Amino acid sequence: MAEYRPISEEYEERHHAITGYAFDAGSGPYDPDEPIDERRRRRWAFGEDRGIFDGDDLVACGTHIEFTVRLRGEWLPMAGLSGVASPPERRRQGFVGELLEASLQEYREWGWPIAALRPFKHDFYARYGWATGCRYHTATVAPAALSTVRSAAAGEFRRIEPEEYATLEPVFEKWLDDVNLATRRSDDWWRDRVFQGYDTERYCYAWLQGDEPRGYLVYRIKDGDDGRRLVVDEMAFADHEAYLNLLRFCHDHDSQVSAVELYGYDHDRLLDVVTDRDAVEVEVAAGKMLRIVDVPAALEAVPYPGVEDATLTVGVDDPHAPWNDATFSMRVAEGVASVERVDADAEPDATTDIGTLSQLLVGYCSAERARTVGGLDVRTSETVDVLERLFPEHEVFLPESF
Repeated sequence: MAEYRPISEEYEERHHAITGYAFDAGSGPYDPDEPIDERRRRRWAFGEDRGIFDGDDLVACGTHIEFTVRLRGEWLPMAGLSGVASPPERRRQGFVGELLEASLQEYREWGWPIAALRPFKHDFYARYGWATGCRYHTATVAPAALSTVRSAAAGEFRRIEPEEYATLEPVFEKWLDDVNLATRRSDDWWRDRVFQGYDTERYCYAWLQGDEPRGYLVYRIKDGDDGRRLVVDEMAFADHEAYLNLLRFCHDHDSQVSAVELYGYDHDRLLDVVTDRDAVEVEVAAGKMLRIVDVPAALEAVPYPGVEDATLTVGVDDPHAPWNDATFSMRVAEGVASVERVDADAEPDATTDIGTLSQLLVGYCSAERARTVGGLDVRTSETVDVLERLFPEHEVFLPESF
């Protein structure tokens, strides 16, 4: 009988071997005698490790990280599930599925109403009720094409060291103002995750007007078959002027790199900034996946601005979290929701799988879109109107890498 439990120190080598092979198979088996750089060790020190054990054998593992995210202006805890892996000889035996279901149970006990992960394959996690929660843009451009932004030149740039992260926090908050799933970062997260990459140190420069930072970028230099690239992992700005000056910083690397790669949720604006639009490639990709952990807790955790009175019964399909696999009555009065499980004999106003309901909650899609391409079914058009009022579409971006 498989057992879910914390990964103790005696299994540390086995744990490293599983995750090392899963996420860097090209490097071969994990060597326990190989020294680990201290900064890299700190980068992976976040969260609590859990595993599925088949007897004495660790057959699946994952790490639970607590985040604080903003949803509709309300700050709430969110689980981040990271490092999910299984050794090749024990795959396709259901152990990862057991890990996912047991993790949800633990999140529920801890009072974390929603959870997110970065999938290795979206279809795999969709089978367990997870759904795409945001999209992101990767814009690639030759630095020469950014020459037009030099007309915006103003202020000055200064390199920011990890211990100076606090100077960046106001810019980070302004950049993600009114964006769902924006995060509050701890001191350690800034130092050991934002400034430290997977296998290389990142550089950080801020653009200042006077002594006030108005934008910053966190980047690394990557060698590839098509030349050297400046990869900007995070580019935050308080306004459009700051955005233009950060692009100017990228342009000034034209003697060192052949391409600039920008990652974020808002880099489609680059098409409207440069003169040579053909020089820009913008890729839109599915971002992190998320899922409601506990339906009543999640729906009651957020406000419903402008909704004075609304009622809705929703049948939820969630075979991997039986406490959610039920019909719920939702009543919103003066922007506050109360949700309770009800008798399923009566036909609900709407039925949905847990993934689609999760997308509606965070604002990833409208109710009409969820009905068209997602897993939402409704009895009447009036139900769609109620859902649109309760769950308006909104900008969503989860900025953290985990």
